[in-house]
Amino acid sequence: MSERKPRSRRRKTKVPKALIAVFAITLVLAGGLFGFYKYQTGAVYKEIYLEAGSEKPAVSEFLKREVKDASFGKDSDFDPSVPGDYKITINYKAPLFGTVSLPVVLHVTDTTAPVVEPLPEFTYFIYQSEQFGDPEPKDLLASVTDVTEWTASFSGSYDFDSESTFDVEIIVADAAGNNTTVTVPCRIIKDTTAPSIAGVEPLSVSQGDTISYTANITVTDDYDENPTLEVDTSEVNPDKRGIYNITYTATDASGNTSTATTTIQIKSMVIAAATESTVNAMADGILSEIVNDGMSQLEQARAVFDWVVYNITYSESAGIDDLYSAAYKGMYNRVGDCTVKQKTAEVMLNRLGIKNMEIEKIRDTRGHYWLLIDVGEGWYHYDPNAQLDGSLIFYWHDADLWEYSNTHGNTHNYDKSKYPTIQ
Repeated sequence: MSERKPRSRRRKTKVPKALIAVFAITLVLAGGLFGFYKYQTGAVYKEIYLEAGSEKPAVSEFLKREVKDASFGKDSDFDPSVPGDYKITINYKAPLFGTVSLPVVLHVTDTTAPVVEPLPEFTYFIYQSEQFGDPEPKDLLASVTDVTEWTASFSGSYDFDSESTFDVEIIVADAAGNNTTVTVPCRIIKDTTAPSIAGVEPLSVSQGDTISYTANITVTDDYDENPTLEVDTSEVNPDKRGIYNITYTATDASGNTSTATTTIQIKSMVIAAATESTVNAMADGILSEIVNDGMSQLEQARAVFDWVVYNITYSESAGIDDLYSAAYKGMYNRVGDCTVKQKTAEVMLNRLGIKNMEIEKIRDTRGHYWLLIDVGEGWYHYDPNAQLDGSLIFYWHDADLWEYSNTHGNTHNYDKSKYPTIQ
């Protein structure tokens, strides 16, 4: 018989039931803690999509549920008006785990086409194309609204150099590739008509007054709603008496121009004390001393002539235009130029009922004024100024005046067409 070996026995180690229970509880707690951790750290969306141009979202829009003290991280700058992918950090407090920082990708997308307002009609003048080239597509648009940069282009080629009418199609594209197409009626015009200037009349102001050269001027044009108006007043000296030329020039958008001319008379200032009643009373006082009822009108005219010649001192700079102001200056101050003398005599002759009329020299380097009188024998020359050579032009025939003027530097040349026949 073979020897039989004894069978070995494996000893079984018994795990205490308490330890098993602890291990099981540990697993359960770990699983619960991990689940709790995942829950606490899963409150933030991983990706958010936002249409460009929207208002900046609040931090709450990045959260799946409400958490405590949620805020953007310091590196979380983004612009909701600029398309792109922005990496953002959301911070918040989680129970047991403290502050949690979780990443989010914000996708700012642009899916909206530009909003375009075209011009209702585009009128283009041929001269503009000749001077500045063809119009740009943006010139035909009233407004474009988009959150990104945009460009405008014609959908085809168009002829802006010939008179015609046609529709222009414009494509407006933004940086994201969104397009809007609009159509604008276009009218190409060759404008050759100059603007019209109305209201141009002779002006008259006193020295020191404000001059309004365009108060009554209007300029109209067949196409241009706002033609320009330039006023050339280079000849005007507002501080010196005289008659000056003014030129108005109107220009429309096509470069067509028109001109109109007129004159402005700069008069001397009016003396406040020189009222009609005051000046007439002064004249009557002088006349009572130099004329009487026995004199003929010619003799009375001579008395006035002599008084003015010998009682008013000639002064080149003391002239004045207003009838009563000039006569007041002549009778009160007893100084003045040819205008003061002429108008002083005029007031006195008027008081005597003697017909008279002002006459003016054709202005060259200087002007001159005198009178015509009619005492029943027709018009004669009457200049109450002593001439440089001592001559006294009283009741002169026209031929005599012309002979004197022609031989003394054209002192009394005048325009015959403006006056009645002179004896």
